[in-house]
Amino acid sequence: MRNSAGEQNSRALPGRFGRGALRLFILSLLLCMTGILAACSIAVASDGKSKEETNQTSAPEESVSEEATQKLFSFRTTDLDGNPVDESIFEEYDLIMLNFWAYWCSPCVQEMPELEKLHRDYPNVLLLGVIVDDSDMEKTLSIMKDTGITYLVLYPDGDLAKLAAKCQYIPTTFFLRPNGMLIGEPVIGSNDYNGWKKKVEGLLK
Repeated sequence: MRNSAGEQNSRALPGRFGRGALRLFILSLLLCMTGILAACSIAVASDGKSKEETNQTSAPEESVSEEATQKLFSFRTTDLDGNPVDESIFEEYDLIMLNFWAYWCSPCVQEMPELEKLHRDYPNVLLLGVIVDDSDMEKTLSIMKDTGITYLVLYPDGDLAKLAAKCQYIPTTFFLRPNGMLIGEPVIGSNDYNGWKKKVEGLLK
């Protein structure tokens, strides 16, 4: 019945108001419809803009969150000369190599000249020695001098200490990405130059 009444009222308009009134009514109706459509378009654009702004705001937060979960290392330590070192040192390199050693470990000492050669040949690889025993620093420093190494040697602290605690044997060598993520399993035992070269080049690909 509502549909019928509505139809009757619509049809009655020409006879009641005349043609001019009908044209005016139609024109007004079209203007109203145009306004409604324009309002919807603005609402969509405004909503779209809000979503875009939300995405622009949330994207960095997600990126930071992902980076935070991916970043493994956080440490503040010193080298054997007392200079401060932290994980920001990783950022300038393509690959990080952490070699854990001690002065009383013969295989550790024997491979140090091989590591020094690797250090010189691959400037994009950060080679860090980490001592796991500082009970005889005179002997440690003497070995470093005798083997001629120039790469940085650190005291373990922060996440470096956690890795040192996991080393059941030395030398043990960990490889990492610049963001601090460990790559695969650590290499346990010493290696010669060609062995390390093959390993490094495989990880740099």
